[in-house]
Amino acid sequence: MQRFLPSGQLSLARPSFFFSSIVLIGIMLLYTITGTLLLLVIPGGKEAAGLDPLQYDASMVAAMRVAQVAGQILVLALPAVLLARLHAGGGFHSGKPLAFLGIAQHVAWRQVLFAVLGMMSLQPLLHSVTELQDLFLWPALGPSGEAVLESRRLMDALIGVLGGIHSFPEALAVTGVLAFTPACCEELFFRGYLQQNYYKALSPAGSVFFTGFVFAFFHLSAANLVPLTLLGWYIGYIFMKSGSLAVPFFVHLLNNLAALVFLHAAGSTPEVTGASVVFSLWWWPAVAGSLLLFVFFMHRFRAACS
Repeated sequence: MQRFLPSGQLSLARPSFFFSSIVLIGIMLLYTITGTLLLLVIPGGKEAAGLDPLQYDASMVAAMRVAQVAGQILVLALPAVLLARLHAGGGFHSGKPLAFLGIAQHVAWRQVLFAVLGMMSLQPLLHSVTELQDLFLWPALGPSGEAVLESRRLMDALIGVLGGIHSFPEALAVTGVLAFTPACCEELFFRGYLQQNYYKALSPAGSVFFTGFVFAFFHLSAANLVPLTLLGWYIGYIFMKSGSLAVPFFVHLLNNLAALVFLHAAGSTPEVTGASVVFSLWWWPAVAGSLLLFVFFMHRFRAACS
């Protein structure tokens, strides 16, 4: 933990769990309100509100992309930076607010490499959890489970429409909207600001636990709550060990890029379903092998952090 919050580097008072949680609740409410307001003022956004994403035209898709980027910058990144300055004291020229957020000048690329490889080796397990929930948990819950699946269907449809690529400039735009902006803004707020505060109010393990959970809850998807919580715990852990926000940023970015690739690959091979994969004889040995790789990559990551 020496590099997570260097002793004597910051002159801020110990934040409380209560204060951090109030900020979190306010940010989540503001995010919803801001998104709605943006859709009302952006051309094409008002028409998109309430429609099935599959009915969007080009102007509606553009409006939703602008609202997504603007909402994350205004409600996640900007408050994280301003609150870090408030807690750390001093202007940005002093470097204290940036140090509070874990933004370091030097990026340890070996840490980034093994953290990214660890995240990739977790994907088969996360995919398995999602598919097993879809096959057994949600059907067992009856109408409530059906509502969860319908909500996820609409979210997947929205992501599919926003992630549609018809040209190289649009590919760059989609990468910015669905990969780069969320990785940057969410890591600034959840790891850079919130986890730092929970660390000072609770403990290293407590900060990772609570931040990972609220990171998953923030995405408002009951169907993805468990896999997103597991991913959030992993990202929180690598931030705690590395002390640099660059490491979780690159992990988050590569995770989002992998999701985009999977989105387009799944669209081109609709006959391959999640159920057909998890019931294949080769799948679970592959999951076991990926977890062994995960242990190896985590060993190398911890060595790179020492």
